[in-house]
Amino acid sequence: MTAVLEAHDGHDSGADVLPMVLAQACVTVLSVSGAGVSLTDGRLRVPLGASDAVSARAEALQTTLGEGPCLEATATSDPIIADEASMAARWPIFSAELLAVTPFRSVASLPLRSSELLRFGALDLYSTDLDPLLGQSLDEVSSSIADPIAAILFDGPSTAGPSGAMVSSWTTQPVVTRRMQVWTAVGMLIAHSGLNNADALAALRAYAYGRSASLDDVAEDITRKRLHPQALLD
Repeated sequence: MTAVLEAHDGHDSGADVLPMVLAQACVTVLSVSGAGVSLTDGRLRVPLGASDAVSARAEALQTTLGEGPCLEATATSDPIIADEASMAARWPIFSAELLAVTPFRSVASLPLRSSELLRFGALDLYSTDLDPLLGQSLDEVSSSIADPIAAILFDGPSTAGPSGAMVSSWTTQPVVTRRMQVWTAVGMLIAHSGLNNADALAALRAYAYGRSASLDDVAEDITRKRLHPQALLD
């Protein structure tokens, strides 16, 4: 908790920076090179906060590509640890991009669970070393770090959401609301082409990856009618 308070002292905002503060605290406590916290809903993940710009880039890669340790950890509910070789075997595209644009050479991903043990996201820990946890137990880090982070996120301050219902304050931050545009863009592509949800999302990802753009940027271009849905199908 001391690390969380120290990280929070460096910001002049409140609960909207909470995921970023938690990620920065993980770097301090665990001596990893970077960290990111994300919310995952099926095939789509929302990067909530990262410890620094390089970690944010690593988090964005998983979102745009639709593969990586976070999605697997959330899907299986099992903590994951991977070095260069195992990353290349499990997530080849993500691995190639991660090694090309960041100094990270290993990652650990720990599922975040609600008090009812429902999986809702993951904590990613990145390292420039081959062992991101430097010999620490995955289960120990999961219980002592990931579980408290999950509790802080969902037991923290609340605010009124768009519908009037009370929601966790960090869910109103721009990165989360911007990600909702992805589903709007998916709906527009479905209406134009007749694709199903999964195929429309895959088309968005393929277009973004092929142009070295983020999924959010492509979705925003579609929803603001700067890009016609047909462009993703040509």
